[in-house]
Amino acid sequence: MRRVVILAGAALISMSLITGCQGKSKERYTLRDTGIEQLNSEDYEGAIDSFGQALELSKGMVDDFELDVLKYRAEAEYKAGDYEAAAHSYGIMIQVDGEKPEYLNYRCLSLILAGQTDQALEDFTKSYAMDKQAPGSEEALLALGSALEEQGRHDDAIALYNSAVADGANNSELYNRMGLCMIDNEDYDQAISYFEKGISAGEGDALAELYFNQAVAYEYKGEFSKALELFEKYNSTYGPNEQADREIAFLKTR
Repeated sequence: MRRVVILAGAALISMSLITGCQGKSKERYTLRDTGIEQLNSEDYEGAIDSFGQALELSKGMVDDFELDVLKYRAEAEYKAGDYEAAAHSYGIMIQVDGEKPEYLNYRCLSLILAGQTDQALEDFTKSYAMDKQAPGSEEALLALGSALEEQGRHDDAIALYNSAVADGANNSELYNRMGLCMIDNEDYDQAISYFEKGISAGEGDALAELYFNQAVAYEYKGEFSKALELFEKYNSTYGPNEQADREIAFLKTR
């Protein structure tokens, strides 16, 4: 009789353990789903907490589920403005799942906003060499170039942009950034050339900025009549613009 009792007790313990594990497994999925709902409703801090709890139930093990949760958590951290945390989450994904181009691109974007431009450049260089069309590539390229410009590293920014153009990029925003770099370098002819290329490649709202900057380049170059013509054309095409109106008033006195 005692043997039967012991065996029955062992069976109950085993069933309890199985039930407990299954409960935790369901709980982590529930937490992930809750986090996704919070992320979609822009409750980023709540989402980060839910995703964190889901990961804690994994006890340090990382499989497809944990990678999925990490992707969502990194997105929530990025949108919450915690860029260092987002970069850390992408770093875990890279350690576990390898240096996939999209992970590098999104860590690059996070590092840029965390003020770590050189590290971001390293990530983007690796990613771009692997897959120039990977998710986040274009966004990372433009953000990195902009960060380099803000640091006064115009030559580095232009080298980055030229590399993209040489690899077949034909992006109006890219040409606009290149033109602005050339204005900063006081190379107005080259700036005008880039703006013209951007106009040829562009459409929609991008064209308005390109036309405006083209007029600015002519003004800086000293070709005031051409600049006036372009600013007036800009206003007739896109409607009155306070800044364009000021430039027109100034140019009419030249």
